[in-house]
Amino acid sequence: MKKTLILLTLFFLFLTGCNDDLNTVYEPMVTNDSIVFPFESKDNGRFASIYRNHTDKSIPITFAMVKSGEVLEGSQDYDFCPDILKFREGVITSDWFIINLNFPITADSEVPNQNDHPNLISYSLPLGTYIVFLMEKDTCTADQYEIFDITTNDGLT
Repeated sequence: MKKTLILLTLFFLFLTGCNDDLNTVYEPMVTNDSIVFPFESKDNGRFASIYRNHTDKSIPITFAMVKSGEVLEGSQDYDFCPDILKFREGVITSDWFIINLNFPITADSEVPNQNDHPNLISYSLPLGTYIVFLMEKDTCTADQYEIFDITTNDGLT
């Protein structure tokens, strides 16, 4: 009986612990002039990201929900630069929900232990459209921000 109980416990731990989507760690690249996120759309909003910064200084970013409860149609083609420039000047778009404000992405050369990375962020995001963008720029180009959609609420369960 004990043996069966132990085997069942191990089976359920293995079953829940081996979900490929939840164990994937994405690595967005951040530079002084650009940010590159590894996907444009994702079904499940539960994921982890280690933001990679191969420069020699910290780079602040902001992560926000642009559209809640639904996906913004044509989000990849929309020019978010006017909204980003206003945001950098302190005028916050009322539709946006800020998740990480001015989060400093530490330079990888300054990280003493890759197993305890300060740029590791775990997300459980609901259905919606999200933006991540650089904060320390006077101008705006499409390279300075990334848009992606979460298409279900599966990340909340």
